[in-house]
Amino acid sequence: MDKEKYLSSLVPRMFKTQFDDKATEILKDFCPEALSTPMPVPIERIATENLGLSITEHRLSEDLSILGQICFTDGLVEIYDASQDEYREIFVEAKTMIVDPDTYMKRNHGSRRNTVAHECVHWIYHKRYFMALEVLNEGRAIAHKCPMNPQSGGFQEDWSDLDWIEWQANGIAPRLLMPKETVAEAFDMIIDRSKKNPFVSAGLISKPKWILEQFSGFYQVSQTSAAIRLTELGLLS
Repeated sequence: MDKEKYLSSLVPRMFKTQFDDKATEILKDFCPEALSTPMPVPIERIATENLGLSITEHRLSEDLSILGQICFTDGLVEIYDASQDEYREIFVEAKTMIVDPDTYMKRNHGSRRNTVAHECVHWIYHKRYFMALEVLNEGRAIAHKCPMNPQSGGFQEDWSDLDWIEWQANGIAPRLLMPKETVAEAFDMIIDRSKKNPFVSAGLISKPKWILEQFSGFYQVSQTSAAIRLTELGLLS
């Protein structure tokens, strides 16, 4: 088997319809209570205590095109030094997750949590692929940067291994933060609260907007991610 075929064989084969099940598998192992009780998933605790990853913050790109990076081996990785307006290298240890601080400062807390979840998915499902790269590249340090806009559709037969890997992490991460087992219960709970909110009842606040704000706040995700998740599950039209 040639190098390309060998590497491709290490990319997990999964369909979009399996993403919920993959998220459930992770939560069963590391936070089973989130599958029975609506709650914000403690994703940073899962990353550090359960997976043994360390989380650090560095700018990864000048234009915020790279939100996060997971380091599979010790070595040098490139970061962006805003104070000097230049890219430079720093040494990191294996199992280091780097999150761009502007993910939170210029976007929102939910985006940071999604980035952490995204990197956790890489560590769980794609470690074998990247560790093989270390061997095939004669020990060169291996890290994977995650772009802000990964593949989401299109001509999948033309995707590279990295396109598939990013698509998988991008699909599983929000399902990990908003598990299908509890989303409907949380949504119904927030709808009930909306009926008791005087501002909603008086028409001073849009009910759909209020519900989406409350739902995204409850799960600590972005409103965009919340809207997509609720729509996928048929709860938001």
